[in-house]
Amino acid sequence: MNYEIIKRHNERVKDNDTVYHLGDFKFSADGQNTHELIKQLNGRHVFIQGNHDKRNGTNTCLKFGIIELFNTQIVLAHRPEDVLEMMRLTHIHMGFCGHVHEKWKFMETEQGLIVNVGVDQWDYYPIDPKQIFKAIKRECL
Repeated sequence: MNYEIIKRHNERVKDNDTVYHLGDFKFSADGQNTHELIKQLNGRHVFIQGNHDKRNGTNTCLKFGIIELFNTQIVLAHRPEDVLEMMRLTHIHMGFCGHVHEKWKFMETEQGLIVNVGVDQWDYYPIDPKQIFKAIKRECL
């Protein structure tokens, strides 16, 4: 499984791309060194803390982030409820999360749209922002 996910990651991500991992980068009990795993992945990596990221080697203290893509501010967090809370506090109307696996891809809320960017929703490939915005237009508008 790890080999296939690394292969798919590197098919899409170039060395200078920035990759935001929205939590649960890896389980600590699987025996593979986190730093060795990261070295196999193309891109520059930013880690947002997930519920399984304690003692797995990512050493992140980031609970959320805010980025701007295509003139749209986006909240990044692991859990959708954390995205919702940050959307309420910041008045930002879009957020990306992980955590929910295959349960849903898009969730429309009073605060705005939350997108599940977990690889299990996107054929186990990292999802590019252009693909996300195309999917929103196709599936939500």
